[in-house]
Amino acid sequence: MTVTSITLDEYTELINRASGAGITADQLLDPEVTFGSLAVDSLGVLGVVAELELKLGLEPDSSSDGAKSPAELLFSTYRRLVDAGGIQVGRTEQAIVIAAPYDEVWQQTNDVAAWPDLFSEYAAAEILETAGDSVTFRLSMHPDENGTVWSWVSERTQDRENGTVRARRVETGPFEFMNIVWTYQEVEGGVELRWQQEFAMKPGAPVDTATMTARISANSTLQLALIRGRVQERAGVVAV
Repeated sequence: MTVTSITLDEYTELINRASGAGITADQLLDPEVTFGSLAVDSLGVLGVVAELELKLGLEPDSSSDGAKSPAELLFSTYRRLVDAGGIQVGRTEQAIVIAAPYDEVWQQTNDVAAWPDLFSEYAAAEILETAGDSVTFRLSMHPDENGTVWSWVSERTQDRENGTVRARRVETGPFEFMNIVWTYQEVEGGVELRWQQEFAMKPGAPVDTATMTARISANSTLQLALIRGRVQERAGVVAV
């Protein structure tokens, strides 16, 4: 079976095995952390790249050898998967198991107003309208490297009985469209939270659809791990 994604735990273990480092997943959640700050030298990076290529079925390629950080390497690896056809352009799918009760996971992750305390990328979440199981809201991100604050309106509808949430961007911005499905399923060890996103970029957008596919894949790996940790902490679950 072809592997087209890697969890943050798997990535952390891979980096430690390949480089001899002793880093934690929490360290990799910081996009500013570099291999240098983690005391992973160039040979260690080469080892990490080789392990990633083996795990994800990629042919050896030196294009990722110069990555300065785990986040940069994760993005470039997903971009290679996209270019190789391992990931469908304009579609991503990521999942993680959260060791907390189902009701706790559902409540915390669907409290949109509190998303700035759950995700690291959102600075504000404003509820604009609620109607039954649907909510319309505005999300604003933290300023990017150019000082630009990206903001948009989305609509989100819960189906608690079937454990699904469907969302779409109302204000699409640089996207032609953006549709998201969250699914929740009780599994051994907790609740699996799965994100499926389908989208396309407009002509003239800052990046093309293939690049955005890789970017969303890499970011989802980090955000899902962050969400898991915060949900478990608030639920009083002690990490093993």
